[in-house]
Amino acid sequence: MLTETEQSLSEARPNTIDFDRISGLHYLGNYVRRLPINLARMMENAYDWEHLPHVHSSSFSSIDLIDSGTWGWRAKIGLPGGAPASHQLLDLLVDSDRHYWVSTVYSGPGIGIEIHTQATKIADEEIEVDVRFYLPESPENETGAEMILAYMQQQYATLYDEDQDLMLGRQGALNDRQRWGANVPDSKDVLVGSAAELDLESIHTVELENGRFCVRQHEGEWIVHSAVCTHLLGPLDESAINEHGQLTCPWHGYHFDLRTGENAEQKCRALATAPKLIEHDGQLYLRPA
Repeated sequence: MLTETEQSLSEARPNTIDFDRISGLHYLGNYVRRLPINLARMMENAYDWEHLPHVHSSSFSSIDLIDSGTWGWRAKIGLPGGAPASHQLLDLLVDSDRHYWVSTVYSGPGIGIEIHTQATKIADEEIEVDVRFYLPESPENETGAEMILAYMQQQYATLYDEDQDLMLGRQGALNDRQRWGANVPDSKDVLVGSAAELDLESIHTVELENGRFCVRQHEGEWIVHSAVCTHLLGPLDESAINEHGQLTCPWHGYHFDLRTGENAEQKCRALATAPKLIEHDGQLYLRPA
């Protein structure tokens, strides 16, 4: 929930980038990095506010959306620590035509910091991001400026380490979906392995012609479920099962009922129907549905 002051601050924020005002800000420095992904994945990532506390848990503890649109998004963000003072109000404004976005802290710790990012295509599957850090005024001394810049550069190195894994995983999942869609579904049983020899503590991932599925032990029996989240195709092949019998997507925290595949938040479709798990002569097989 927003306080009245936070609500007023949020309502007064613009939804477009004012490029003319950049010259009046204090430029601290930048962080430049090449990434082995395409512009589509990068822009998708910029708009994706939901992933912050899940993929970047060392930097963000929670996020509550205030507003969003083609212009970007605005949210109340929790920082590690949990105290009320560890919340920020932040917005991210996007100029999609320029592949440019600006995130600004407009309340809370770090108020006034602006991060301007320009993404540039280098090749079909390679981009460069130039992340530029600004303050509303000059720091009191050069030492302070250097400390802030070093902190921001290190933080963004970590953020892009984590985002690169997500974006590569997303592209790989899109490629998989396209490939699976072009295949004729399996008509024969697919071997998983020997029931006596499969590790009871491991998740065994099996790829069929029309999808990827996990075979694992739960409450003393072998079960099977989809390895792909239906929201943005996040990986479920390492997801632990919580006390409610649910899988959790590591990208956005969506929960899925292990038995039915239904999404607990009712934000996306149920998981793909799992094949039947059968045992014959001590061997486990998946029988396409």
